[in-house]
Amino acid sequence: MPARPTVSAVLIVKDEEAVLDECLASVAWADEVVVYDTGSSDRTVEIARRHTGVVVEGYWDDDFGAARNRALAHATGDWVLSVDADEVVTGDAEAFRAALGRDGGVAHTVLIRNLAAGPALPLGLGAADTVLAGSRVFRRDLHAWAGRLHEQPVLLATGRPADVQRPAAGIELRHSGYRPDVVAEKDKGARNVELARAQVAAAREAGDAVALELHRVDLARSLQMSGDHAGALAEADALRAAGFASPRNAVLLARSVYLAGVVLGDDAAADRWLGVWEANDDNPAFALATRAQVLAERGDAVGALAALERIPTTTVNGHGERVDRATLVTTELWARTVTGDRRRAVLAALHAIRRGVAPGAAGGLVRVLTPDECRCLLAEMPDAMWRQYVTWCAMDATAEARTFLGWMQEVRPGDAAVAAGAAHLAPTMPLEEAAEWSADLRGAGRAEACPLVLIAADPQGDPRQRALAGALAYSAYGDERGLAGLEDALAHVRAEDEAELLAELQIVAPGLVGAAA
Repeated sequence: MPARPTVSAVLIVKDEEAVLDECLASVAWADEVVVYDTGSSDRTVEIARRHTGVVVEGYWDDDFGAARNRALAHATGDWVLSVDADEVVTGDAEAFRAALGRDGGVAHTVLIRNLAAGPALPLGLGAADTVLAGSRVFRRDLHAWAGRLHEQPVLLATGRPADVQRPAAGIELRHSGYRPDVVAEKDKGARNVELARAQVAAAREAGDAVALELHRVDLARSLQMSGDHAGALAEADALRAAGFASPRNAVLLARSVYLAGVVLGDDAAADRWLGVWEANDDNPAFALATRAQVLAERGDAVGALAALERIPTTTVNGHGERVDRATLVTTELWARTVTGDRRRAVLAALHAIRRGVAPGAAGGLVRVLTPDECRCLLAEMPDAMWRQYVTWCAMDATAEARTFLGWMQEVRPGDAAVAAGAAHLAPTMPLEEAAEWSADLRGAGRAEACPLVLIAADPQGDPRQRALAGALAYSAYGDERGLAGLEDALAHVRAEDEAELLAELQIVAPGLVGAAA
């Protein structure tokens, strides 16, 4: 092996034009990028060719392992990093490369963050990502892929995965493909069920008990993904009754199928499989973290806290999967406020902020914390998190989000990001709220973001609202932009509404109507 190992990023793709560009940009640092297309009908191949010269127009034969082996045949690097089109590589690529093979290993796991694939969090505080380790990095000359579904790299010498797979240093994969909307759009569940059933049948025919257990786990997980939650639980419970030969298979199954119980409202089934997970994982913190979120979703604050308090500040298992107690802040914040321990709720949120973890969605924080408690958190936020919250408020556009943005304005008067957020939200504001924001922003020297002027100037807005906003902006601040908006709005008022509007204008800006007319 050379002192500086070479890395081939290898993908199999089909109809991935929506995500492929970002994915390939994230592996531009690799020595080689291999894209094997299995029959796209969109712009996937065109996009791939913009990023790499190794694009193979191949075929699909209902076998993920076989497709990956055909892609692997075109790679030349010492090491392979296997990436899916709906994943983005993040982190320090050079640290990753430098660590390859340093410990004599021939394969490594990589942390995969499945975006918003976990249970919802209480009171709109946010959505939960899930993180697990996958076998994605291996020596090219020693491995091949095996398995039609949920395929994995195996050693050519044994046909089994490498016994020791230490976590790869430096990088993480962000995976969007398990978001419910993506699964539904691509019908991944139904496809995977068919492949899993074929694998189970082949293992039974071959009398391979080890492969049969793994493929039945794949089948139960695929049933869960397809929406057949009852079928997933039935298959999983049959496996449990027979006993697991591999604790890792038990964990792999439990991490998926507990959700079937959650979806079906079968608390006993969800608790049963969370228990299987906890009993078989080499580090129970991961199951406890999920249990805390599930109990919070049920409204069981006491149970959620009991689970949380069994989790250390930071813990890592043998696969490199990490639980940081601070990342569970949304659950802890809710549970402590419900049980009346507001002081520790705020302390938990402050601890998370200092570790770079946002304590929850803006609207959720408005619901569970007092204004002073929220201002306390805002005063501690670093600039990057502050800007993130402004963006969330602007995207949310609810009254609660605007309330939170108002508290941000109080904490940092005249902040440019807050002014831009308020300007974006101006069309959603009632006039009274727009007037308050206008006074605050003008007082902080941000007249360009005045919501009254922006409402008046919006040609898509309600003419009555525009006219009143323009009149207020001109009468209160002498802003000619308000007068221009008023004049334009009056030209679009329906005849039957004119008398009522003129009466309102006489109240908010006496004598102005004649000047505008």
